[in-house]
Amino acid sequence: MLAPLINISLFSQFIEADRLILTPNHRLAAKITDAWAIANLDERRVWQAPRVFSIDHWLRFCWDELQDQSHSLVCGLGVVGPQQSRYYWERAIKLNHPELSAKYAKLAGDTYSRLQQWNLKLADVPSDSPAADYFKLWAQSFDGLLRRNNLVTTAQSWRSIASGFESGALAVEDEIVLYGFQSIPPIQTNIIVGASRQCTTVKTPNREAQTSVLKVSSPAEEVRLAAQWAAQQLKINKNERIGIIIPDLKDNLATVARVVGEAFQTEQINPVVNISAGISLSTTAMASQALDLIGMLRQQYPLDVWISMLYSPLSLFDRLPISFRVDAEIKLREAGQFTYDLRDFLNVVMPNSSEDNSEHTDLILRPLIMARDSRVFAEATKQDFSSWAQVFKSVLNDLGWPGYRTLDSVEYQQREHWDRLLESFSELDNLSIQVGFNSALQQLRQLAHDSVFHPQTADAPLQILGLLEGDGLRFDQLWITGMHSQNFPASVSISPLLPASFQRLHEMPHSLPERELEIAQSLLQGFKNNAGRLLLSYPEFKSEEQLDPSPLLRLAPPINSQAVLGDVEQYPHWLRQAHQYEVFKDSAAPYDRHKETIRTGSTLLKNQSLCPFNAFAVHRLKAEPLEEPSQGLSARDRGSLLHDVLYRLWRQWDSSAALNELTATALLEALAETISDTLNELVPRYPILAGNRYRGIEQKRLEKLLSAWLELEKQRPSFSVIDLECNRRIHFGDLEISLKLDRIDSVNGDLVVIDYKSGEVTASHWDGDRPKDPQLPLYVLASEPQAKGCAFAQVKAGKIKFTGISASDLIADVKPLETWDSQVVQWEHAIGALAEEFTSGVTQVEVFDSGSFQFQSYLLPLNRWHEESDINTELLNKSTQ
Repeated sequence: MLAPLINISLFSQFIEADRLILTPNHRLAAKITDAWAIANLDERRVWQAPRVFSIDHWLRFCWDELQDQSHSLVCGLGVVGPQQSRYYWERAIKLNHPELSAKYAKLAGDTYSRLQQWNLKLADVPSDSPAADYFKLWAQSFDGLLRRNNLVTTAQSWRSIASGFESGALAVEDEIVLYGFQSIPPIQTNIIVGASRQCTTVKTPNREAQTSVLKVSSPAEEVRLAAQWAAQQLKINKNERIGIIIPDLKDNLATVARVVGEAFQTEQINPVVNISAGISLSTTAMASQALDLIGMLRQQYPLDVWISMLYSPLSLFDRLPISFRVDAEIKLREAGQFTYDLRDFLNVVMPNSSEDNSEHTDLILRPLIMARDSRVFAEATKQDFSSWAQVFKSVLNDLGWPGYRTLDSVEYQQREHWDRLLESFSELDNLSIQVGFNSALQQLRQLAHDSVFHPQTADAPLQILGLLEGDGLRFDQLWITGMHSQNFPASVSISPLLPASFQRLHEMPHSLPERELEIAQSLLQGFKNNAGRLLLSYPEFKSEEQLDPSPLLRLAPPINSQAVLGDVEQYPHWLRQAHQYEVFKDSAAPYDRHKETIRTGSTLLKNQSLCPFNAFAVHRLKAEPLEEPSQGLSARDRGSLLHDVLYRLWRQWDSSAALNELTATALLEALAETISDTLNELVPRYPILAGNRYRGIEQKRLEKLLSAWLELEKQRPSFSVIDLECNRRIHFGDLEISLKLDRIDSVNGDLVVIDYKSGEVTASHWDGDRPKDPQLPLYVLASEPQAKGCAFAQVKAGKIKFTGISASDLIADVKPLETWDSQVVQWEHAIGALAEEFTSGVTQVEVFDSGSFQFQSYLLPLNRWHEESDINTELLNKSTQ
């Protein structure tokens, strides 16, 4: 059985005398209560619950007692809640300085609270800076808003409590016992003095724990070693009280949880861990999904949020067939938009009536369709917060939140916390305002962000705590990280809204280095008193900055990590596992056209030339990259647009003679009109083209680019356009390749195949036994009658040219090839060999063009190219055994 985290003998006499015991936080109060319960259970006796409270809890109790009496001190008044307070501060700032951001609301609220806790007034604050003047104006407006609504701040409620004790309305305690306080605000000190005949502070007996100082390389290494050490200690004795104190725990919660989990897996133990720091409720899966489901009714979301909701188990989407959700994701990606509202989303993903299970899918999505068409969520609809809370509850119920499976313990706690959040949200009715949907949701999001969720766990042998949270607790062994000079003692932190000299004069929190030193010394002594063994560590470097140990550690003896943990590995256990390779013969998988259908063009043979396995993955396994939205038109979109315009132009002209007959003005008019018509037709697919500015830029770009291109076309020998966008097929055994030729010209009776390219091209890519890009050679082989020339039309700004080869002077600026016929034969042989490789199932991971290979990085999880050398080494080792 685990020992209590509190030495209850320090409190036994006070509890038995029914004394009031106050602590700085709820955790410490709860641990005292638990320790008292354990002590009484051991003695098998019935006991009365001790009066142990955090000081905030006790003060709230005192306020409620005055309210129950309807005492004149508090009659008709309420304490402003955190969300209400933020709202009033935002209003106060906006009233005085509308140009400033509402982000100052929290800072102003914290500063004012601190001022009141130190028994200071606004009039006491000197006007030494514009910031102080601004703050005083905001605070005056804030006070006015509170008075108008019969509200007081928490600190103001404490003043009423102090008066309650002075007047006898609240009963004075015989004795108040304090434990765990490093500092107490003056206003609370006054209350405690007035509320008790005697005040006693409990301190743990002084003792010197076995203390050592450990230097490690970095903060990450520090956490890793502490986690491994804790796992080792718990493997030796699972009932030991182990503590790890991490000063910046809140900022690194996820990392700490992961590293501790890895350490426990390495040691093959599974004890309960209690991590004191909580997370924002808005970041939990349950609350985040709820907020997203509510928000999607009237707000636009990025693509990744919609995809996340599609696959979430926490809503009606979980009832959709996985095939539908995958198809929906592909449709959303192919649509190319960065954001979608609900209407856009449904327009894209809703199945056609001809699709399988469309009726079943329609039935599941019906609540979404009804929500899309509802007028309740229109911005013109305004109502109070409690009414919106009921609307949000109804919406979440209709949308299947929180899913249809049994919730685990943490999810159930998150669900309960969400319900309490909606209750707090309803209490905003005290603001006496009505808001629209967007404003209501904004307030709910802010409330969820400010609300801290901490999962409740059973008592745990390992406690991971922040610096102040660990104070006062007892451990068998304790490791404190981050004990470098910049961190311990804490640095001075001056509020920017109050003059620094004013804060130092009144000894306000974090304003005096001497006070920070006293607190650090007190904390360190407390840890020594409450731990059997104490390890203090600090990182030697943080990023590239070298750090020194805290000066408070100078008397503790140093120790190295090996003495603490023994030989530990630098990496997690799952990175140190031996490679588990199974060697087997990878038999070829020949292509059988009766069993599988491949519809593709020249890209198949280009991929086979690049890397046989990649061709297999793309064209037989159907591995494709996921589409990502792009801003404006992508390079591929611009290439398609270029093709469309040129197709329309040559469909009108059909020869060089028609082109040359046009005057310069007529040519520009025809060009501008064709481009405009093409852009008009593309607007439904690319909504960005509906805007005059972007569309105008694209229009001018194409006019300039194609004007230059057509000037080059005029310099060619006389030609006729025989065909445009013509389909051809070519067979290599059982493999059928489908091709679409951009254009076929006739020059002096010979055919020339032309393909438009908006990027740079290289003719050498057609050469050799494995041509890197066999597209044009394939076009030549597929043409009927067979062409005598081929060329890429490189329509690229600043690099307008034809790149190709031909049997005679068929293409401008292209030197004729005397061995044209033998070149065609060589192409046929080389391309045929690539086709034979593909159909026979040659799929080795061999890269023949590293430059192009990098553009298929999405296939790395399949081809495992980066593991090739390791795998080959392992195979070689096994073959020699």
